[in-house]
Amino acid sequence: MTGVPLSRRLSMLMCGITNYILVLLMVDVSAVIVDALIATGKFLISVIPLFILGVILAQLFVELRWLDKLSWLARPFAKLGHLHPECAGAFVVAVISPTAAHSMLAKYFAEKKIRRAELIIAAIVNALPGYIAQGRSVLPITIPLLGVFGVVFYGMVLFADLIKSLLLLTVGRFILPERDFIKADVEGASHRQRPDLKQALRNSLQGAGKTVPKILLTMIPVTFLVFVLINLGVFNYAARHLGAVFRYFPIPVESLPIVATRLVSPVGAYTVAGSLLNKGVLGGGDIVIALLVGTLLATVPNVRYLIPYYFGIFGPTTGLQLVIVSTAMRIVVFAAIVGMVSFMV
Repeated sequence: MTGVPLSRRLSMLMCGITNYILVLLMVDVSAVIVDALIATGKFLISVIPLFILGVILAQLFVELRWLDKLSWLARPFAKLGHLHPECAGAFVVAVISPTAAHSMLAKYFAEKKIRRAELIIAAIVNALPGYIAQGRSVLPITIPLLGVFGVVFYGMVLFADLIKSLLLLTVGRFILPERDFIKADVEGASHRQRPDLKQALRNSLQGAGKTVPKILLTMIPVTFLVFVLINLGVFNYAARHLGAVFRYFPIPVESLPIVATRLVSPVGAYTVAGSLLNKGVLGGGDIVIALLVGTLLATVPNVRYLIPYYFGIFGPTTGLQLVIVSTAMRIVVFAAIVGMVSFMV
């Protein structure tokens, strides 16, 4: 595009947008809606039961004060970011159920225990235990296909998310007031008496009965809207254009199949990478970098999953802020990690 006048570039861009809009207008709207309804139903059937169970269990842990015994594990993170002591308990719950942990944060925010900035930082940091838990499903696939390089790739992904969390906690340390953890422990012990299991379960069900419907009222329509956009090809359109920028990364052209496949399917990308590695087309370092680049480029299309998730739990305003901050931080950190690994290799 060098030497092409700006007016010409804008004209070409507008023509492309106009052509895409015309294609969308030719789509069978009824078919798109029906397919979106079916996809929404399948998605919600698989998600809602686990979501409800997670909320009930999280509330039960709070009622029985089990989190008081485990939250010390996450206290260093909470203290670093000047987060409310209750956020440490949510971090522990995130190991079992990130959705339940986020529901706890939404509850604390509604009760005005934490600020919006505190909520955003804690919610993004809460994703770290979820990424750690993903090792149970990622490593059994990557190790047979990629060997030690599968472990290296997974370790780099965790390292990137750890850096992202530490950066956000550092920001929290500067913008949030310091919390008195000792005072919070004393107040918690004096105000909360541990009920018996039957009463705790009853309280948990009552709490879930108030929380779950509010979240579903947002989650269901937003999920439907996202699947409509998917059926219209909006996210595939974005993925195709994102794939075109791979040339700006320090990876060989043979890595393109890995990057392109990663935009659609992580497992597919691991399979393609394993094949190229076994054939000797690419070395282990190139494989790791290609997978990292694919993961980086897949961040934007993956917003289609974050929108119904965050909007449903935290509402449109906070949910949008979470999507923007989380996506931006992930892009910046992963880009830095790709550059670092490329330099080392």
